[in-house]
Amino acid sequence: MQKTSVTEALTGVLGEKHWMRKTLLGGLLLGIPVLFFFSKGYFLQILRTTIRDKQYSGLPEWRVGGSFLLGVKAFFISIIYCILPGLFFWLASLNQENAAWGTFLTIGVVLTVVAAVLLPWGIANWLSTDSVKSAFDVRRLLRIFGFLGEYLDVFLRCFLLLLFSVGTVFAAFFVAMACMRLFGEVAGRYLTPGTVAHS
Repeated sequence: MQKTSVTEALTGVLGEKHWMRKTLLGGLLLGIPVLFFFSKGYFLQILRTTIRDKQYSGLPEWRVGGSFLLGVKAFFISIIYCILPGLFFWLASLNQENAAWGTFLTIGVVLTVVAAVLLPWGIANWLSTDSVKSAFDVRRLLRIFGFLGEYLDVFLRCFLLLLFSVGTVFAAFFVAMACMRLFGEVAGRYLTPGTVAHS
């Protein structure tokens, strides 16, 4: 299957009938504490929809309650992924006066990179099964090595897109919607079809 380019992902969002209304609403909520969970959850709606149907060309409708709940769950999954790297940074801060400082700091940095790379895949696994435990299932997470090159390609493309969109919440929201399409297309090829929940 031919992979979607960055340009195609962005123009795909523009091709959706109500893209501007959804971008304005999402960008507005994204910049407000607590309410940003609605925007985060909407990203996950797009990701889940794309995993289920890689040919889907539109954007899902906002589900207020569902979006908020998805955003909150993703936040706590992210916190758990940060615990181990955070532990080593904490150990480094306690050992600033001895040689162990460098070792703990290096391990913390490496684990941070690993967590950042694995987190989107863990979230995709959660969305594909509707079970939060899937985000931490080691066997599922290790499947990433079967398509690591393809995964890192889309990961870096999305990272650069989001980096260049920093400046306004509306631009960031618009770009994030395109990124969810790009990532969902790849993740959907390696997740068991037909297991994604509809809620």
